[in-house]
Amino acid sequence: MADKDTISTEVTALIDRYKALLDEKDRLADATKRNNAEVIQCRDRLAQAMVEAEIDQVGRHGINWKLKPTTKYSKKAGADDALFELLRQHGLGSLIRETVNAQTLQGAMSELAAENDDELPEEFAEVISVYEYMDISRRKITKTR
Repeated sequence: MADKDTISTEVTALIDRYKALLDEKDRLADATKRNNAEVIQCRDRLAQAMVEAEIDQVGRHGINWKLKPTTKYSKKAGADDALFELLRQHGLGSLIRETVNAQTLQGAMSELAAENDDELPEEFAEVISVYEYMDISRRKITKTR
């Protein structure tokens, strides 16, 4: 580890800026989660108030706000096989798409490269992009007595 006196001013300034940006990213992610929850809560309260007032649309702020009954459907966790079979039975098999989770692919390709002198086998060149960059890891310094 470099001595404090030998660390350049540029490096320390960039570390401070990088940390501030990461902290702001975390703050914004938390704020977005809170805001999304409040948006849903307010939407539900507004819809209920409009129903109770027997108002199906209102013009305000140059926008027409209108009640719209909506139904959303989503797959239940762990129901892939049963869902896919039912979709096929009902002529909806074309909806089924094979996918690979990005993090799972990252791990598998890292392992494959590690087993092959840190290179992917040639046949993957046409289907896998490889990006190399220098990352910065962070770990809190623990003070020892």
